[in-house]
Amino acid sequence: MRTDKIIRFFVGAFVVGSLLGLMGGLLFGGPSTANTAARGDAESAEPAPEPAAAQPMTPEKAQAIGANELGTIMVLEYHKIGSPSTEWTRTPEDFRADLALLWDEGYYPINLRDLATGNIEVPAGKTPVVLTFDDSSPGQYRLLEDGTIDPDCAVGVMQAATRAGRWASRATFFVLLDVRPADHLLFGQPDSQSEKLRNLVSWGYEVGSHTVTHLNLKEASQEESVKQLAVSKATIEKIVGSGYSVDTMSVPFGAYPKDDSILAAGTHEDLSYRYLAAVEVTGGSSSSPYSTEFAPLHIPRIVVDGGSLRAAVQRFKDNPKLRYVSDGDPSAVSFPEGVPDELGAALADLGRPIITY
Repeated sequence: MRTDKIIRFFVGAFVVGSLLGLMGGLLFGGPSTANTAARGDAESAEPAPEPAAAQPMTPEKAQAIGANELGTIMVLEYHKIGSPSTEWTRTPEDFRADLALLWDEGYYPINLRDLATGNIEVPAGKTPVVLTFDDSSPGQYRLLEDGTIDPDCAVGVMQAATRAGRWASRATFFVLLDVRPADHLLFGQPDSQSEKLRNLVSWGYEVGSHTVTHLNLKEASQEESVKQLAVSKATIEKIVGSGYSVDTMSVPFGAYPKDDSILAAGTHEDLSYRYLAAVEVTGGSSSSPYSTEFAPLHIPRIVVDGGSLRAAVQRFKDNPKLRYVSDGDPSAVSFPEGVPDELGAALADLGRPIITY
């Protein structure tokens, strides 16, 4: 068969097939959108149309949701995950129960960086919560001999809850780089330390500084403090790579330097650093980042031990006006008129609309 005949044959077949497909679509409602999307290959039909632009937040919507984005936010503090349970050790079973309690009570995890910057993307009606882990102990992230994640370490518990659709892979880990015992150096397991940091970041978690040696910044010289703040940030960023930025830190022992401005920025030799936020050891819930009460270098935390988390959740149930509730729209800040005085007032330069009702 000559080439021109072959071409005419395929063109004719294509036209006939198209007409038959069109007729089938008219008769039977067209192809299943779900099946087309499920194929996800180059043979799929035309791409789905762009979703319609979200409608702007209104006082009516905010009120229907019960939004209060001037409310306070829990920043939880964990150290060791293991057994037995002590003041600074949470068992895997208790940690699983913590996540289940938070999820069932309408909490949704974010990273500390999100709180510090006010970039809080949480579903409407949910309350952000920040989980933080100090000291990079092995129970926070442990690999088994076959290379899989220990299901009883903190990361294993959170990843399992995320896969089950009852959590999201967000938490902030404040790691150490030169300490004794050595198993607190980047979660132990020396051959896997770099892999662990890169995995955490790729999964959505945040890695922050806890200084190099768990330095007591109140007692150390300013020169040594600046050095460790700079070296810690630079070292972690080099390990993670891909332009990752270390933006937050945990103050060891909660011992602040005399001049806490060195936590915000400084320079050691050729290394400059800048931190957006620093967390304390205790202090209760944090003010909203949209509030005049928010102090990014002095963010309080709640140590999770015994029944402290359940008590903190109950305090919000007893005082619902103090709880941050998201409007689901990161481009606006919504809250009711007449919020309690302790929540402060909305900052004047939020760069986004303020919706009150």
